[in-house]
Amino acid sequence: MILGFVFAAIIELSGVSGSDLYARAYFDSNNVKLGDPMTLYVDFIGTADFPSLHPPKLAKAVDSKEWKIDQESAKTDTFKDGRRLTYRVRPVKNGVLWLPEFRFSYNGGEGFCATAPVPVHVKPGAQIEIELAGSEEAMPPLPDESLSPLSPGDDFAWRRDFYSGRFQDALSALERHAWDKGQTPYMESAMIATRARLLGNPYAELPAWRVVARALLKHPLGRQIAIVLSFIFAAAVFFAAIGKTIRHFAAVSLIVVTMSNPNPKVGEAFDFLFSIPKPESGKISVMRFEPGEKYGLSILGKGQAVNDSLVRLPVRYDVPVKDLPLVWTVYGKISERQEINQAGFHMVSESSRSFAESAAPVLVNVSPLDSESQPKDFSGIVAEDLRFLELPDMLDVETNDVIAITYRLAFPKDKGGFVPRGWKPEGAAYWWTEGEWKGYFVADGAESTPFVEFCYYDPKSKSYKRAKTGGTKIKYHE
Repeated sequence: MILGFVFAAIIELSGVSGSDLYARAYFDSNNVKLGDPMTLYVDFIGTADFPSLHPPKLAKAVDSKEWKIDQESAKTDTFKDGRRLTYRVRPVKNGVLWLPEFRFSYNGGEGFCATAPVPVHVKPGAQIEIELAGSEEAMPPLPDESLSPLSPGDDFAWRRDFYSGRFQDALSALERHAWDKGQTPYMESAMIATRARLLGNPYAELPAWRVVARALLKHPLGRQIAIVLSFIFAAAVFFAAIGKTIRHFAAVSLIVVTMSNPNPKVGEAFDFLFSIPKPESGKISVMRFEPGEKYGLSILGKGQAVNDSLVRLPVRYDVPVKDLPLVWTVYGKISERQEINQAGFHMVSESSRSFAESAAPVLVNVSPLDSESQPKDFSGIVAEDLRFLELPDMLDVETNDVIAITYRLAFPKDKGGFVPRGWKPEGAAYWWTEGEWKGYFVADGAESTPFVEFCYYDPKSKSYKRAKTGGTKIKYHE
Protein backbone atom coordinates (compact mmCIF):
# COMPACT_ATOMS: atom_id res chain seq x y z
CA MET A 1 0.00 0.00 0.00
CA ILE A 2 1.67 3.19 -1.19
CA LEU A 3 0.58 6.54 0.21
CA GLY A 4 2.53 8.81 -2.08
CA PHE A 5 3.04 12.42 -1.07
CA VAL A 6 0.88 14.11 1.56
CA PHE A 7 0.79 17.88 1.23
CA ALA A 8 0.47 19.82 4.46
CA ALA A 9 -0.31 23.20 2.88
CA ILE A 10 -3.26 24.87 4.57
CA ILE A 11 -6.11 26.04 2.35
CA GLU A 12 -8.01 29.07 3.60
CA LEU A 13 -11.82 29.08 3.51
CA SER A 14 -12.38 32.79 3.24
CA GLY A 15 -15.73 34.07 4.46
CA VAL A 16 -16.40 31.06 6.71
CA SER A 17 -16.88 31.72 10.43
CA GLY A 18 -17.97 29.65 13.41
CA SER A 19 -16.60 26.61 15.20
CA ASP A 20 -16.62 22.79 15.30
CA LEU A 21 -16.32 22.36 11.53
CA TYR A 22 -15.82 18.80 10.25
CA ALA A 23 -14.48 17.97 6.78
CA ARG A 24 -14.53 14.82 4.66
CA ALA A 25 -13.53 14.05 1.06
CA TYR A 26 -14.62 11.14 -1.17
CA PHE A 27 -15.04 10.14 -4.82
CA ASP A 28 -18.06 8.82 -6.67
CA SER A 29 -15.91 5.76 -7.52
CA ASN A 30 -12.66 4.36 -6.18
CA ASN A 31 -11.87 2.05 -9.11
CA VAL A 32 -11.53 3.68 -12.56
CA LYS A 33 -9.62 3.52 -15.82
CA LEU A 34 -6.90 5.97 -16.71
CA GLY A 35 -8.45 9.20 -17.92
CA ASP A 36 -11.97 8.40 -16.69
CA PRO A 37 -13.70 11.48 -15.29
CA MET A 38 -14.41 11.36 -11.57
CA THR A 39 -16.37 13.52 -9.18
CA LEU A 40 -14.71 14.65 -5.97
CA TYR A 41 -16.93 15.73 -3.07
CA VAL A 42 -15.63 17.77 -0.14
CA ASP A 43 -18.20 18.19 2.65
CA PHE A 44 -18.06 20.72 5.48
CA ILE A 45 -20.36 19.87 8.38
CA GLY A 46 -20.96 21.75 11.61
CA THR A 47 -22.12 25.00 13.15
CA ALA A 48 -20.04 27.31 10.96
CA ASP A 49 -21.62 30.04 8.85
CA PHE A 50 -21.15 29.82 5.08
CA PRO A 51 -22.36 33.16 3.67
CA SER A 52 -19.73 33.40 0.95
CA LEU A 53 -17.98 30.04 0.59
CA HIS A 54 -16.40 29.68 -2.84
CA PRO A 55 -14.63 26.48 -3.96
CA PRO A 56 -10.95 26.90 -3.04
CA LYS A 57 -8.22 25.92 -5.48
CA LEU A 58 -7.22 22.33 -4.74
CA ALA A 59 -4.91 21.79 -7.74
CA LYS A 60 -1.91 23.20 -5.86
CA ALA A 61 -2.46 20.72 -3.02
CA VAL A 62 -2.12 17.60 -5.21
CA ASP A 63 0.66 16.09 -7.32
CA SER A 64 0.06 17.22 -10.90
CA LYS A 65 1.76 14.02 -12.12
CA GLU A 66 -1.09 12.02 -10.59
CA TRP A 67 -4.20 14.21 -10.58
CA LYS A 68 -5.82 16.85 -12.71
CA ILE A 69 -8.48 18.94 -10.93
CA ASP A 70 -10.63 21.21 -13.06
CA GLN A 71 -11.22 24.34 -11.00
CA GLU A 72 -13.61 25.78 -13.58
CA SER A 73 -16.08 22.94 -12.94
CA ALA A 74 -16.17 23.47 -9.19
CA LYS A 75 -19.48 24.36 -7.56
CA THR A 76 -20.98 24.77 -4.11
CA ASP A 77 -24.17 23.09 -2.88
CA THR A 78 -26.09 23.34 0.37
CA PHE A 79 -27.32 20.22 2.17
CA LYS A 80 -28.87 19.48 5.54
CA ASP A 81 -25.95 20.11 7.89
CA GLY A 82 -23.48 22.17 5.88
CA ARG A 83 -21.96 22.79 2.46
CA ARG A 84 -20.62 20.51 -0.25
CA LEU A 85 -17.92 21.38 -2.80
CA THR A 86 -17.93 19.39 -6.04
CA TYR A 87 -14.98 19.12 -8.46
CA ARG A 88 -14.34 17.28 -11.74
CA VAL A 89 -11.15 15.23 -11.41
CA ARG A 90 -9.26 12.70 -13.51
CA PRO A 91 -6.23 10.56 -12.69
CA VAL A 92 -3.27 10.79 -15.05
CA LYS A 93 -1.24 7.84 -13.79
CA ASN A 94 -1.81 4.08 -13.44
CA GLY A 95 -1.71 2.26 -10.11
CA VAL A 96 -3.02 2.94 -6.65
CA LEU A 97 -3.16 6.71 -6.21
CA TRP A 98 -3.91 8.47 -2.95
CA LEU A 99 -5.68 11.80 -2.90
CA PRO A 100 -3.76 13.56 -0.13
CA GLU A 101 -5.13 15.06 3.03
CA PHE A 102 -6.57 18.57 2.58
CA ARG A 103 -6.14 20.90 5.54
CA PHE A 104 -8.46 23.91 5.75
CA SER A 105 -8.48 27.00 7.94
CA TYR A 106 -11.54 29.14 8.70
CA ASN A 107 -12.74 31.84 11.05
CA GLY A 108 -9.75 34.02 10.26
CA GLY A 109 -7.23 31.23 10.84
CA GLU A 110 -8.55 30.34 14.31
CA GLY A 111 -10.29 27.13 13.22
CA PHE A 112 -8.86 24.12 11.39
CA CYS A 113 -10.25 20.94 9.88
CA ALA A 114 -8.85 18.25 7.58
CA THR A 115 -9.96 15.46 5.29
CA ALA A 116 -8.52 11.94 5.28
CA PRO A 117 -6.47 10.58 2.33
CA VAL A 118 -8.59 8.68 -0.23
CA PRO A 119 -7.25 5.79 -2.36
CA VAL A 120 -8.18 5.14 -6.00
CA HIS A 121 -7.18 2.17 -8.15
CA VAL A 122 -6.40 3.51 -11.65
CA LYS A 123 -6.36 0.79 -14.31
CA PRO A 124 -4.86 1.12 -17.82
CA GLY A 125 -7.27 2.62 -20.35
CA ALA A 126 -7.64 5.05 -23.24
CA GLN A 127 -6.69 8.62 -22.52
CA ILE A 128 -9.94 10.55 -22.43
CA GLU A 129 -10.12 14.29 -22.32
CA ILE A 130 -12.88 15.70 -20.17
CA GLU A 131 -15.11 18.14 -21.89
CA LEU A 132 -16.37 20.75 -19.57
CA ALA A 133 -18.68 22.64 -21.83
CA GLY A 134 -21.38 24.61 -20.14
CA SER A 135 -24.09 26.51 -21.87
CA GLU A 136 -26.37 29.01 -20.34
CA GLU A 137 -29.53 29.70 -22.24
CA ALA A 138 -30.79 33.22 -22.18
CA MET A 139 -34.09 33.69 -20.47
CA PRO A 140 -36.85 34.63 -22.95
CA PRO A 141 -38.04 38.21 -22.58
CA LEU A 142 -41.04 38.69 -20.41
CA PRO A 143 -44.23 39.24 -22.42
CA ASP A 144 -45.65 42.75 -22.52
CA GLU A 145 -48.58 43.15 -20.23
CA SER A 146 -51.30 45.63 -21.06
CA LEU A 147 -53.71 46.84 -18.47
CA SER A 148 -57.20 47.86 -19.48
CA PRO A 149 -58.30 51.05 -17.77
CA LEU A 150 -61.13 50.62 -15.32
CA SER A 151 -64.42 52.07 -16.44
CA PRO A 152 -65.72 54.57 -13.91
CA GLY A 153 -69.13 53.86 -12.43
CA ASP A 154 -72.14 55.99 -13.32
CA ASP A 155 -73.23 58.72 -10.95
CA PHE A 156 -76.72 58.51 -9.61
CA ALA A 157 -78.75 61.57 -8.61
CA TRP A 158 -82.00 61.37 -6.84
CA ARG A 159 -84.60 64.10 -6.63
CA ARG A 160 -86.32 64.55 -3.32
CA ASP A 161 -90.09 64.70 -3.77
CA PHE A 162 -90.68 65.87 -0.23
CA TYR A 163 -88.97 68.04 2.24
CA SER A 164 -86.23 66.29 4.19
CA GLY A 165 -87.98 67.11 7.46
CA ARG A 166 -90.92 64.92 6.50
CA PHE A 167 -88.62 61.98 5.87
CA GLN A 168 -86.83 62.55 9.20
CA ASP A 169 -90.18 62.47 11.05
CA ALA A 170 -91.15 59.28 9.22
CA LEU A 171 -87.82 57.61 10.05
CA SER A 172 -88.12 58.55 13.75
CA ALA A 173 -91.60 57.05 13.89
CA LEU A 174 -90.41 53.81 12.33
CA GLU A 175 -87.51 53.53 14.81
CA ARG A 176 -89.86 54.06 17.81
CA HIS A 177 -92.15 51.36 16.48
CA ALA A 178 -89.14 49.04 16.05
CA TRP A 179 -88.19 49.51 19.73
CA ASP A 180 -91.75 48.75 20.89
CA LYS A 181 -92.64 45.81 18.61
CA GLY A 182 -89.24 44.60 17.41
CA GLN A 183 -87.12 45.15 14.33
CA THR A 184 -88.87 42.81 11.89
CA PRO A 185 -87.77 42.33 8.24
CA TYR A 186 -90.71 44.46 7.06
CA MET A 187 -89.73 47.24 9.48
CA GLU A 188 -86.13 47.09 8.20
CA SER A 189 -87.30 47.50 4.58
CA ALA A 190 -89.35 50.55 5.51
CA MET A 191 -86.46 52.18 7.40
CA ILE A 192 -84.02 51.52 4.51
CA ALA A 193 -86.40 53.06 1.97
CA THR A 194 -86.96 56.12 4.16
CA ARG A 195 -83.20 56.59 4.73
CA ALA A 196 -82.58 56.36 0.97
CA ARG A 197 -85.07 59.17 0.32
CA LEU A 198 -83.75 61.24 3.22
CA LEU A 199 -80.06 60.94 2.24
CA GLY A 200 -80.56 60.99 -1.50
CA ASN A 201 -78.58 57.75 -1.78
CA PRO A 202 -80.19 54.68 -3.39
CA TYR A 203 -77.57 52.44 -1.69
CA ALA A 204 -78.33 53.60 1.85
CA GLU A 205 -78.39 50.85 4.49
CA LEU A 206 -79.29 50.49 8.15
CA PRO A 207 -76.78 51.79 10.70
CA ALA A 208 -74.08 49.22 11.42
CA TRP A 209 -75.17 48.72 15.05
CA ARG A 210 -78.69 47.76 13.92
CA VAL A 211 -77.25 45.17 11.54
CA VAL A 212 -74.86 43.68 14.14
CA ALA A 213 -77.52 43.56 16.90
CA ARG A 214 -80.27 42.29 14.59
CA ALA A 215 -80.66 39.03 16.57
CA LEU A 216 -81.41 41.06 19.74
CA LEU A 217 -83.42 43.93 18.21
CA LYS A 218 -85.97 41.60 16.61
CA HIS A 219 -87.49 41.19 20.11
CA PRO A 220 -89.63 43.83 21.90
CA LEU A 221 -87.82 46.19 24.29
CA GLY A 222 -88.81 44.32 27.49
CA ARG A 223 -87.48 41.03 26.19
CA GLN A 224 -84.28 42.72 25.02
CA ILE A 225 -83.57 43.91 28.58
CA ALA A 226 -84.15 40.40 29.96
CA ILE A 227 -81.78 38.85 27.40
CA VAL A 228 -79.01 41.37 28.18
CA LEU A 229 -79.29 40.76 31.94
CA SER A 230 -79.18 36.98 31.43
CA PHE A 231 -76.09 37.32 29.27
CA ILE A 232 -74.31 39.45 31.88
CA PHE A 233 -75.08 36.89 34.59
CA ALA A 234 -73.89 33.97 32.45
CA ALA A 235 -70.66 35.82 31.57
CA ALA A 236 -69.99 36.49 35.26
CA VAL A 237 -70.42 32.80 36.09
CA PHE A 238 -68.26 31.75 33.14
CA PHE A 239 -65.37 34.07 34.00
CA ALA A 240 -65.55 32.97 37.62
CA ALA A 241 -65.08 29.38 36.43
CA ILE A 242 -62.21 30.44 34.15
CA GLY A 243 -60.52 32.22 37.04
CA LYS A 244 -60.76 29.10 39.16
CA THR A 245 -59.29 27.01 36.33
CA ILE A 246 -56.41 29.45 35.86
CA ARG A 247 -55.56 29.08 39.54
CA HIS A 248 -55.33 25.33 38.96
CA PHE A 249 -53.08 25.87 35.93
CA ALA A 250 -50.79 28.18 37.89
CA ALA A 251 -50.03 25.38 40.32
CA VAL A 252 -48.08 23.56 37.60
CA SER A 253 -45.35 26.19 37.77
CA LEU A 254 -44.40 24.82 41.20
CA ILE A 255 -42.65 21.72 39.73
CA VAL A 256 -39.77 20.42 41.86
CA VAL A 257 -37.13 17.96 40.52
CA THR A 258 -34.98 15.68 42.67
CA MET A 259 -32.80 12.60 42.11
CA SER A 260 -33.46 9.14 43.55
CA ASN A 261 -29.69 8.69 43.87
CA PRO A 262 -27.80 11.94 44.53
CA ASN A 263 -24.43 10.35 43.63
CA PRO A 264 -24.78 7.87 40.74
CA LYS A 265 -21.87 6.42 38.76
CA VAL A 266 -21.39 6.27 35.02
CA GLY A 267 -23.60 3.50 33.60
CA GLU A 268 -25.76 3.30 36.74
CA ALA A 269 -29.52 3.79 36.27
CA PHE A 270 -31.47 6.08 38.59
CA ASP A 271 -34.63 8.22 38.54
CA PHE A 272 -35.34 11.90 38.25
CA LEU A 273 -38.39 12.56 40.44
CA PHE A 274 -40.83 15.27 39.34
CA SER A 275 -43.15 16.64 42.01
CA ILE A 276 -46.10 18.14 40.11
CA PRO A 277 -48.96 19.65 42.18
CA LYS A 278 -52.29 18.07 41.25
CA PRO A 279 -55.19 20.43 40.40
CA GLU A 280 -58.15 20.49 42.81
CA SER A 281 -60.23 18.92 40.07
CA GLY A 282 -59.25 17.58 36.68
CA LYS A 283 -56.10 15.80 35.61
CA ILE A 284 -52.68 16.24 34.01
CA SER A 285 -51.83 14.04 31.04
CA VAL A 286 -49.55 13.55 28.03
CA MET A 287 -46.40 14.47 29.91
CA ARG A 288 -42.99 14.73 28.22
CA PHE A 289 -39.70 15.65 29.88
CA GLU A 290 -36.93 17.55 28.09
CA PRO A 291 -33.49 18.18 29.65
CA GLY A 292 -31.62 21.40 29.01
CA GLU A 293 -28.37 19.45 28.42
CA LYS A 294 -28.47 15.99 26.79
CA TYR A 295 -24.77 15.17 26.44
CA GLY A 296 -24.13 11.73 27.92
CA LEU A 297 -27.69 11.41 29.25
CA SER A 298 -29.76 8.38 28.25
CA ILE A 299 -33.50 8.43 28.98
CA LEU A 300 -34.51 4.81 29.56
CA GLY A 301 -38.28 5.05 29.29
CA LYS A 302 -41.37 7.17 29.74
CA GLY A 303 -42.40 8.91 32.93
CA GLN A 304 -44.21 6.64 35.39
CA ALA A 305 -46.63 7.90 38.03
CA VAL A 306 -45.64 7.06 41.61
CA ASN A 307 -48.72 8.76 43.07
CA ASP A 308 -51.09 11.62 42.19
CA SER A 309 -48.35 14.26 42.30
CA LEU A 310 -45.05 12.39 41.76
CA VAL A 311 -43.63 11.07 38.47
CA ARG A 312 -40.40 9.10 38.05
CA LEU A 313 -38.28 9.19 34.89
CA PRO A 314 -35.64 6.42 34.55
CA VAL A 315 -32.30 7.69 33.19
CA ARG A 316 -28.61 6.88 33.06
CA TYR A 317 -25.51 9.02 32.61
CA ASP A 318 -22.80 7.51 30.41
CA VAL A 319 -20.21 10.23 31.06
CA PRO A 320 -18.88 11.75 34.28
CA VAL A 321 -20.61 14.97 35.32
CA LYS A 322 -19.54 17.53 37.91
CA ASP A 323 -21.79 20.26 39.36
CA LEU A 324 -24.08 20.46 36.32
CA PRO A 325 -27.14 22.70 36.96
CA LEU A 326 -29.64 20.73 34.89
CA VAL A 327 -32.94 22.40 33.99
CA TRP A 328 -35.87 20.16 33.06
CA THR A 329 -38.88 21.36 31.07
CA VAL A 330 -42.14 19.47 31.53
CA TYR A 331 -44.66 19.41 28.67
CA GLY A 332 -48.21 18.23 29.24
CA LYS A 333 -51.92 18.94 29.16
CA ILE A 334 -54.36 19.92 31.91
CA SER A 335 -58.03 19.13 31.43
CA GLU A 336 -60.86 19.98 33.83
CA ARG A 337 -64.65 19.63 33.93
CA GLN A 338 -66.76 21.75 36.28
CA GLU A 339 -70.49 21.89 36.95
CA ILE A 340 -71.84 25.21 38.24
CA ASN A 341 -75.24 25.64 39.90
CA GLN A 342 -76.04 29.18 41.04
CA ALA A 343 -79.49 30.72 41.52
CA GLY A 344 -81.09 27.97 39.49
CA PHE A 345 -78.61 28.41 36.68
CA HIS A 346 -76.78 25.22 35.60
CA MET A 347 -73.66 25.23 33.44
CA VAL A 348 -71.00 22.65 32.63
CA SER A 349 -67.52 24.06 31.98
CA GLU A 350 -64.85 21.98 30.25
CA SER A 351 -61.40 23.47 29.82
CA SER A 352 -58.00 22.20 28.76
CA ARG A 353 -54.69 23.64 27.68
CA SER A 354 -51.15 22.55 26.97
CA PHE A 355 -48.36 23.75 29.20
CA ALA A 356 -44.56 23.85 29.16
CA GLU A 357 -43.04 24.63 32.54
CA SER A 358 -39.36 24.71 33.48
CA ALA A 359 -38.41 23.53 36.93
CA ALA A 360 -35.69 25.01 39.10
CA PRO A 361 -32.19 23.63 38.25
CA VAL A 362 -31.12 20.42 39.96
CA LEU A 363 -27.37 19.98 40.60
CA VAL A 364 -26.09 16.76 38.98
CA ASN A 365 -22.89 14.92 39.90
CA VAL A 366 -21.96 11.57 38.30
CA SER A 367 -18.84 9.67 39.34
CA PRO A 368 -16.55 8.18 36.63
CA LEU A 369 -15.95 4.47 36.12
CA ASP A 370 -13.31 2.84 38.29
CA SER A 371 -9.95 3.52 36.68
CA GLU A 372 -8.19 0.51 38.24
CA SER A 373 -10.15 -2.07 36.25
CA GLN A 374 -10.46 0.03 33.10
CA PRO A 375 -8.58 -1.27 30.00
CA LYS A 376 -6.05 1.12 28.51
CA ASP A 377 -7.77 1.04 25.10
CA PHE A 378 -11.25 1.84 26.49
CA SER A 379 -13.04 3.78 23.74
CA GLY A 380 -15.41 5.69 26.02
CA ILE A 381 -18.44 3.99 24.45
CA VAL A 382 -21.17 2.92 26.88
CA ALA A 383 -24.02 0.77 25.56
CA GLU A 384 -26.09 -2.38 26.06
CA ASP A 385 -26.63 -5.05 23.39
CA LEU A 386 -24.12 -3.34 21.11
CA ARG A 387 -23.65 -4.58 17.53
CA PHE A 388 -20.66 -3.70 15.34
CA LEU A 389 -20.74 -4.63 11.64
CA GLU A 390 -18.70 -4.06 8.47
CA LEU A 391 -20.45 -3.66 5.11
CA PRO A 392 -18.00 -3.87 2.15
CA ASP A 393 -19.26 -2.44 -1.16
CA MET A 394 -17.71 -5.39 -3.06
CA LEU A 395 -15.77 -8.61 -2.40
CA ASP A 396 -15.16 -9.89 -5.95
CA VAL A 397 -12.14 -7.79 -6.95
CA GLU A 398 -9.02 -7.41 -9.04
CA THR A 399 -5.67 -7.02 -7.34
CA ASN A 400 -5.27 -3.51 -5.89
CA ASP A 401 -8.97 -2.69 -6.19
CA VAL A 402 -10.20 -0.37 -3.45
CA ILE A 403 -12.95 -1.78 -1.24
CA ALA A 404 -15.08 0.90 0.41
CA ILE A 405 -16.24 -0.35 3.82
CA THR A 406 -19.10 1.04 5.91
CA TYR A 407 -18.67 0.40 9.62
CA ARG A 408 -21.98 0.39 11.46
CA LEU A 409 -22.43 0.58 15.23
CA ALA A 410 -25.92 0.07 16.65
CA PHE A 411 -27.63 -0.41 20.01
CA PRO A 412 -31.29 -0.28 21.15
CA LYS A 413 -32.40 3.35 21.46
CA ASP A 414 -34.73 2.59 24.36
CA LYS A 415 -31.74 1.33 26.38
CA GLY A 416 -29.65 4.39 25.67
CA GLY A 417 -25.99 4.56 24.78
CA PHE A 418 -23.12 6.96 24.29
CA VAL A 419 -20.41 7.38 21.64
CA PRO A 420 -17.81 10.13 22.30
CA ARG A 421 -17.70 13.02 19.87
CA GLY A 422 -15.04 12.52 17.22
CA TRP A 423 -14.61 8.78 17.85
CA LYS A 424 -14.24 6.50 14.84
CA PRO A 425 -13.25 2.84 14.40
CA GLU A 426 -9.60 2.10 13.73
CA GLY A 427 -9.04 2.21 9.99
CA ALA A 428 -12.12 4.33 9.22
CA ALA A 429 -11.44 7.44 7.15
CA TYR A 430 -14.35 9.64 8.20
CA TRP A 431 -17.73 9.82 9.91
CA TRP A 432 -20.67 9.43 7.54
CA THR A 433 -23.89 9.62 9.56
CA GLU A 434 -25.16 8.67 13.00
CA GLY A 435 -23.68 5.28 13.85
CA GLU A 436 -21.81 4.92 10.53
CA TRP A 437 -18.25 5.53 9.36
CA LYS A 438 -16.53 5.00 6.00
CA GLY A 439 -13.16 3.39 5.42
CA TYR A 440 -11.05 2.04 2.53
CA PHE A 441 -9.04 -1.14 2.07
CA VAL A 442 -6.71 -1.79 -0.88
CA ALA A 443 -7.07 -5.46 -1.82
CA ASP A 444 -3.37 -6.10 -2.48
CA GLY A 445 -3.57 -9.87 -2.10
CA ALA A 446 -4.98 -10.15 1.43
CA GLU A 447 -7.42 -13.04 1.87
CA SER A 448 -9.92 -11.02 3.90
CA THR A 449 -10.81 -7.55 5.08
CA PRO A 450 -8.94 -6.34 8.17
CA PHE A 451 -10.28 -6.98 11.65
CA VAL A 452 -11.38 -3.92 13.62
CA GLU A 453 -12.19 -4.00 17.32
CA PHE A 454 -12.63 -1.70 20.31
CA CYS A 455 -13.36 -1.84 24.02
CA TYR A 456 -16.64 -0.54 25.50
CA TYR A 457 -18.52 -0.62 28.79
CA ASP A 458 -21.76 -2.61 29.14
CA PRO A 459 -23.92 -1.11 31.94
CA LYS A 460 -26.19 -4.17 31.96
CA SER A 461 -23.41 -6.59 32.95
CA LYS A 462 -21.39 -3.81 34.63
CA SER A 463 -18.29 -4.96 32.79
CA TYR A 464 -15.96 -4.05 29.93
CA LYS A 465 -16.44 -5.90 26.65
CA ARG A 466 -14.88 -5.96 23.19
CA ALA A 467 -16.68 -5.49 19.87
CA LYS A 468 -15.07 -6.94 16.77
CA THR A 469 -15.84 -7.07 13.07
CA GLY A 470 -14.02 -7.70 9.78
CA GLY A 471 -12.34 -10.78 8.37
CA THR A 472 -14.74 -11.08 5.43
CA LYS A 473 -13.29 -13.27 2.67
CA ILE A 474 -12.18 -11.58 -0.57
CA LYS A 475 -12.35 -13.26 -3.99
CA TYR A 476 -9.83 -12.21 -6.64
CA HIS A 477 -10.17 -12.44 -10.42
CA GLU A 478 -7.95 -11.16 -13.23
